[in-house]
Amino acid sequence: MIRLGLAVVLALAACGKSKCEKYADMEWKCGKFPASEKDITLKLAEGMCEASDSDKALAKFAKEADCAAKAKDCAAYKACTDAVDP
Repeated sequence: MIRLGLAVVLALAACGKSKCEKYADMEWKCGKFPASEKDITLKLAEGMCEASDSDKALAKFAKEADCAAKAKDCAAYKACTDAVDP
């Protein structure tokens, strides 16, 4: 029974978006980009977030991704990112 519960929890976690996917979504949602730039904006934001894991010069993107993972709306996201990058 415990194994089944653990399998369900792991399966549900695997279905969720990654931190970088959430970051890209929040950047798109809150960034006021033209609709024609949606795909490129999502790809660039996700790529910068993923690159920040291995490049200290891109640490800002990792911090913003943490904000995106916690924020429920654009106001909360902006407040968090403003505090991270004054």
